[in-house]
Amino acid sequence: MQPIEGKLFSPYQKNEAKVVFKGDFRDFNFEYQNELVWKRLNATVNRVRANRGFPVKTFRELVDEVANVTLSNKSFEMYYRGQTKDYKNNQAIYYKARTPKTIIYPSICRPERNEKGALKHSIKKTQINKRYEELSKMIDLVSGKKSYFNEYYYSLFQHYDILPTPLIDITQSLRVAATFALKDSDKGYVYVFGLPYPNQSISYYSDLGIVLIKLQNVVPVDALRPRYQEGYLVGKYPIRPTKTNGDDLANRMVAKFHVDNSDGKFWDRFFQPMPQEILYPKGDKVEESLINIKREFLKKYK
Repeated sequence: MQPIEGKLFSPYQKNEAKVVFKGDFRDFNFEYQNELVWKRLNATVNRVRANRGFPVKTFRELVDEVANVTLSNKSFEMYYRGQTKDYKNNQAIYYKARTPKTIIYPSICRPERNEKGALKHSIKKTQINKRYEELSKMIDLVSGKKSYFNEYYYSLFQHYDILPTPLIDITQSLRVAATFALKDSDKGYVYVFGLPYPNQSISYYSDLGIVLIKLQNVVPVDALRPRYQEGYLVGKYPIRPTKTNGDDLANRMVAKFHVDNSDGKFWDRFFQPMPQEILYPKGDKVEESLINIKREFLKKYK
């Protein structure tokens, strides 16, 4: 995915010099101290990625802030993603001098966890190739006599968490994103991404290196979860079995919000989180079918 270039209107943090007087200000005894302040003009994707997330205490406030970002950056269609943790780029000793920035890679590019449960710093190319081979085998099991684009199958596998894929889950429902951000924690992050306006159910943008999939338009009628979550998927195009900067959705990040429900007041009587029964509806026939196929896959190839 090509990064967004140029200036944005979005909250970001900036160091500014602040005059601090020592004793009586009439003695002109003062010094300059750096103060981290929030700005909006002249934001960039990198500045947004590097900040700690603009603090938001209520869902209503989040709606207003996202409206400001959306109306001030009309070149893009806005999509959202909620996470409980803000993952940063590699901060191993070799990279310790660089500014930590948010990264959002697809599951197929994410490192495995070590014995202590923490993510490793990197992933081997052989591991990525192996995951793509597994995807190909799973497609053979699912497709049968029907043949669709690989992106169609990747969409199903990703959204139903069947196998790691080169696509990333996003949504056009701010409520869904905020619910996921606070799903297992009192605090979390809601990201806003600027993407090109869709032109088809599966939209390809070769100049920008993006594929965007509207799940509701491609999945079967029995697929309940994608419809309830207003799900979309995005990834680099063309899809290749490599990990590059083009896989990082953070290249398109136009805003980052740190949502806080520690006082229990983020939601109110009119704006409630999406119920678990809606996010993960029971009786989803497509999910049941994919789970059965995954069992067959594990028996055959694992």
